[in-house]
Amino acid sequence: MTAAVAAPKISSARLIVCYAAILGTLPYLTLKASWVTGGDLGLRDPSFVDSELMLFANLLTGGMDVVAVVLALAFTYSWGRRIPAPLVLFPIWIGTGLLAPIVLNLPVIVADLAKQQLTEMPLENWVWAVVYGGFAWQGILLLTAFVLYARDRWWFVVTGTVRPGTIGWAGGLGIVAALVSAIGHVSWAFGPGGLSARGQDVVIAVLGLLAVIALATVSRGRFWPRLVLVWTGAGAMAGSGAWGLFSAFTMGSAAHAPVLAVQVIGGVLMMTSVLRRLPAVEQAA
Repeated sequence: MTAAVAAPKISSARLIVCYAAILGTLPYLTLKASWVTGGDLGLRDPSFVDSELMLFANLLTGGMDVVAVVLALAFTYSWGRRIPAPLVLFPIWIGTGLLAPIVLNLPVIVADLAKQQLTEMPLENWVWAVVYGGFAWQGILLLTAFVLYARDRWWFVVTGTVRPGTIGWAGGLGIVAALVSAIGHVSWAFGPGGLSARGQDVVIAVLGLLAVIALATVSRGRFWPRLVLVWTGAGAMAGSGAWGLFSAFTMGSAAHAPVLAVQVIGGVLMMTSVLRRLPAVEQAA
């Protein structure tokens, strides 16, 4: 008989990160559960969530946080390493793109929240504190859990360099799209929006430009710092762009839609380009 191999012991630090990340989803999930079941928690006008569109939006966004819970567990327990890579990487890439800009823009959001209602939506002001505080909490802890998971599963990426090569047509088009996106967001940052929205535009523009620099120099030196910048910047382009398109068309304001569409396509192309370089990663001597 073959003796069963015991699963490796999970460190206390990883367990703390995992369950702290899950804890950060609970306030948001509580709000969503209230709204989809007819509750009025945090609402100044309960009719705001009565439409089928808002029901769909709340189910969608609540479902995204459920995915975050599953990812936190997958990043911590051994069964997560048996999940096919695309099923893990795609949701956390989009999650990075949605959460990282919020984390980076949090001081501006807090300052804006202290002065005024963030939007015209009929929500109590504390709801915004709960939502954005929870997103920032999840962003820090969920991405920490992912880094620990990726280090164990794909260590060669951390230690390797990339053989000389080109970024291909996908990378070139992605860079052009990122520049278009950055110009759009910078122009919006000088527009009439609220402070937090304009700060978010600046963050997304900067992340996109850093991704451009990283992708253009991907064959120089260590691979992982450039991968991190492209991962985050392209993820911010794709994730925030896709959400912006959803919001634009559901809220009936599609003025920014062309730039956002270019932004999403550019993020996907840049990420595709850098992932195509993975077979060229060589271990450091």
